[in-house]
Amino acid sequence: MRGTNRSSKEWVSTTRRFWVLVYRYAGLLMACFLIVAGLTGSILAFDGEINGWLNPPQRVEARGRLMLDPFELRERALALLPQGRINAITFQRKPGEDYSLRVQAREDPATSQPVDLTFNTLTLDPYTGAELSRAKDPDGLWLLTRQNFIRFIVALHYRLAVPGSIGTWLFGIAMVIWTIDCFIDFYLTLPGQRVGGGDRITRRSWWMHWKPSWLVNWRGSPYRLNFDLHRASGLWTWVMLFVLAWSSVAFNLNEQVYTPVMKVLFNMQDPFGDRPVAQPPQADPALDRREAHAIGVRLMAEQSRLRRFTIQREETLSYYAEKGLFLYVVHSDHDVSDEFGGTMVLFDSTTGTFAGLLLPSGQDAGTTITSWILTLHMAAIWGLPFRIFVCVMGVVVAMLSITGVYLWWKKRRSRAVAQARRIRPATASHA
Repeated sequence: MRGTNRSSKEWVSTTRRFWVLVYRYAGLLMACFLIVAGLTGSILAFDGEINGWLNPPQRVEARGRLMLDPFELRERALALLPQGRINAITFQRKPGEDYSLRVQAREDPATSQPVDLTFNTLTLDPYTGAELSRAKDPDGLWLLTRQNFIRFIVALHYRLAVPGSIGTWLFGIAMVIWTIDCFIDFYLTLPGQRVGGGDRITRRSWWMHWKPSWLVNWRGSPYRLNFDLHRASGLWTWVMLFVLAWSSVAFNLNEQVYTPVMKVLFNMQDPFGDRPVAQPPQADPALDRREAHAIGVRLMAEQSRLRRFTIQREETLSYYAEKGLFLYVVHSDHDVSDEFGGTMVLFDSTTGTFAGLLLPSGQDAGTTITSWILTLHMAAIWGLPFRIFVCVMGVVVAMLSITGVYLWWKKRRSRAVAQARRIRPATASHA
C-alpha cells in the first residue's frame, strides 16, 4: 500500500509540475497581448463617451419640424450620390442630432470595379434631408487624430493594430490559449487531495488549505505580494476573466473556432452563417426597401406571437448581397443588452420568404451564452456601474500579466544564482 500511495503521489506531483510549466510559458506567450488588451479595454469601456467628447455630433435645430422618415433620408442621400449604395438603414434617430448613413461605392460599368469615392459616411439634417458633411475612415491608423483615436484603440485591442488579418489571427490564437489557461490557473490554486501521513483532506481542512489562495498578504515581501496578487486576483475575477477570454475568441476567430465549438457543445443555431452564399451575389435586391421593411415587420410580428416575445423598438434593416438576405433587427424583451437590439428575422431578398429567426436569449443555450458574454465584454448592460467594473477588469488583466512575468523573472534569477553557487565550489576544488 505504501508503494501504491507513493506512486500515486509521484504521479500527482509530476502532473502538477507539468501544468505549472504549461501555465507559466502560456502566460509568457500571452503577456504582451493581454497587457495591451487589458489597458485598451479599460479605455473602450467608455468609448462612446470618449468619442463623443473628441468628435461631438453636429447639432441641428428642430424649429418645430418633424424628423423625416429614414427611408426618405436614404432616398435623399442616394440622390446626392448616384455612384453610391446604401445597404443599411438605422431607425433610431436622436432629436437635435445629425443622421449618418454608411455609403458603399457602386461598380463602374466600364471596368466592373468600384468607383473611387472620396468618402464612406454621409451626414444629413434629419429634418430637411440637407447634406451636412461627408467623411471617410482613414486608410491607416497614423497619424493619430481626434477622428481615428477610438478606431486606433479598437485596432490595438483586438489585433495589435497590425494591418490585414495577421494581427487578428495572432490575437485570436492568444485568446484561445487564454481560455484554456483559465482552467489551468484555477486547477493550480486547488489544494491536493491528501495531507501529511496519507490522510484524506476533509471538507473543512480542504477549505482551510484553499483559503490562503484567496487572500493577499499586503505586508509580505515584494515577491510574496506579487504572488498573492496574481493568484488571488485570478480567483476573485475568474468568471469574468473566462468571459473576456472566450468572448475574445468569438470576436477574432468566430467562424474558425468559436461557432464550431459552440455548435458541438450546445447545438447553437446560426441561421445567417448556415445560409449558402448566393450565386452570383446580387448587388441590389429585387425588393424595394419599403417593401422589404413591410415584410420584415410582418414576419417579426408573426414570430413574436409564435415565440411569445415583445417587440420594443426597431433597430435596423440591412441587405447582405453575399447571402441574398434582408436582416430586420429589433430590440425585444429577449435582448440582453440595454443599448442595442439583436432580435432578428432573416428573409430572402427576392421572394421575401422567411429564412430564420435569431433570438438573443431563450432560443438555444449556445446563442444565449454568446449574447451574454459578448454583451458583458462590451459593457453594454447595467449602465455606468458595470462600465466602471469592466474598466477595472482591464487593469486587472494587465496586472495579472505583469505580475506573472515578474514572478517568472524572479524565479529564473533565483535559479541562476543557485546554479552559480553550486558551480563555484566545484571550480575552487579543481583549482
